[in-house]
Amino acid sequence: MALLSQKFSASQAEGREFESHRPLRESSRVALRFLPIAATIDAVTGRLTWRLRDLRDRAAVAAVVLAVTLSAADATTAGVTQVHPQIAVGGFPTGIALNATTDTIYVGNGTTGTLSLIDGRTCNALDASGCARKITAVTAGADPIGIAIAESTNTVYVVDYAGSVAVVDGRTCTARNTTGCRRAPATIRVGASPQFLAFDAATGSLYVGNVGSDTVSVIDTRTCNGAAKRGCGRVRATIPVGRGPFTLAVNDRTATIYVTNLGGTDIDVIDGRTCNAQIIRGCHRPVATVDVGQAPGGVAIDRVTDTVYVSGELTADVAVIDGSTCNGAVTRGCAATPVRVAAGPGARGIAVDEATHTVYVANTAANSVSVIDGAACNGRVHDGCDAVSPAAPVGLSPRRVAVDALTNTVYITNAGSDSVTMLNGRTCNARLHTGCGHVASTPSLVPATPGQAKAQAPYTATTRRERPVTSR
Repeated sequence: MALLSQKFSASQAEGREFESHRPLRESSRVALRFLPIAATIDAVTGRLTWRLRDLRDRAAVAAVVLAVTLSAADATTAGVTQVHPQIAVGGFPTGIALNATTDTIYVGNGTTGTLSLIDGRTCNALDASGCARKITAVTAGADPIGIAIAESTNTVYVVDYAGSVAVVDGRTCTARNTTGCRRAPATIRVGASPQFLAFDAATGSLYVGNVGSDTVSVIDTRTCNGAAKRGCGRVRATIPVGRGPFTLAVNDRTATIYVTNLGGTDIDVIDGRTCNAQIIRGCHRPVATVDVGQAPGGVAIDRVTDTVYVSGELTADVAVIDGSTCNGAVTRGCAATPVRVAAGPGARGIAVDEATHTVYVANTAANSVSVIDGAACNGRVHDGCDAVSPAAPVGLSPRRVAVDALTNTVYITNAGSDSVTMLNGRTCNARLHTGCGHVASTPSLVPATPGQAKAQAPYTATTRRERPVTSR
C-alpha cells in the first residue's frame, strides 16, 4: 500500500512527523516519517549523527537506545552538565496530561497501549520517593496518544490512533486509587487517525483533531464521562478544518479553539461560542487562519498575556500570536505575520507556566527543552523575542510537556528512551536558569531561516531515508 495519497506529495510531507509510532495508512492521507530515534556523538570531532529506525522493529529501537546511552564521559563530551531525573514508563510515550485535583500525571504509551500514572505528590522535582512505583491503566486501544482531563467530572480522555477516544473514570483510576485502572473504558468513535484533543471547561466540550479526515470532532462531556455514558454513542458535531489537524489548545477566556494543521502552514481559529457541545450552528462556518510556517507541531496559550505560542518542527522556532486580536470573536489580527522566537531542532511539544510566564518547548531532534521568557516575548511585548533561550537536556526524542503548578515541576515525555524527564520549575524558568543544565552546541539540524525549510531534509541535510514501510 502506498504511503502517500494524492493529497500529500512527498515534498509537502518532507520533515513532518506525526506522533503515532505506527505507519500511517493511505486512508490517513499523510506521509510516514522515520523518527531520528537516537544519535551518536563523535568525541573527537563533535559530529552528531542521527539514526533512523523502522519503529515496528521494537528490538532495533531498543538496540539503538542502548547503543547511544551516554556514559559519564560521553555526557561530558556532549556538554551536558546536569542530569535531570527520569521516570521509566511504557513504550514510546508521547501524550501527557495532569489532573490537578488528584495530582496525577497520565502518560500515553504508544507501543504498549497503556497509560502510565505518576503521583505528582511523591514524584516531582523536589521529592522523588514515589517515582519508582509502576502504575498502569488500560485504554481499550492499541496506540494511545493525546490525553485531556475534564476535572469537573474527573474523567480522563485518551485518543487512540485507530479512530476513537477512551473515556477513563478518573475517580477510580488515579495515582492513589487504582481500583478502576484495569477496567475497559467506554469509547467514542471520532474521525480518521486522531492524535490530540483539548477540553473546554466552560462548555463541557471536548475537541479532537482528526489528522486523516481533516476534521475536528466535538464531544459532549456532560453526557459522555466516567460516570455517564449515554452520550458516548456519537459525536455532537464535526468541524471541517485545514490539512492534518494535529494539536489543539483552548482559551476559555475568549472561547477560542486553536488548531495546528501539520499538513499545511497555518492554524485554524474556531469560535467556541457558536461551535461547542451545546451550540453547533457555527461549526460549519469558515474559520479564520494564521500563517505560522511549515509543520506547526504544538500550540499552547498564556491566558494572562493572551498569547498563542505555536512551535515549528521544521523552522526550529515558535510563532507568537496576539490572541487579543486573533480569536473566535475578533479576527482582525489573524492576517498579521507572527513574531518568531528561536527554539531548537524539531520544536514540537509546548506548554506555558503562567505563574512565571515561561514557555517550555520540547526539541525532538536535539533531546532538549527550550526555556523561553514569555514575559519579554508575547503577543504585545516583543523586546525579548530575539534573545537566545537556554535549553535543558532531557531524554531521547522528547515529545510533549506538562507543567504541575502545585509542585513547580515540568514533565517531558521522551519517546526514544521510554521515560519522562522532570525539570525543577523553581530553578529552570524564564528568569532563573541555574537549574536548567547545559546542552552543548551541535551542528545545525534544521535551517535557521524559516524560508529555507522546504529545501532541507528532515532535521539534517545528510540523513539517509531508510526504505518505506507499508501499512500493517
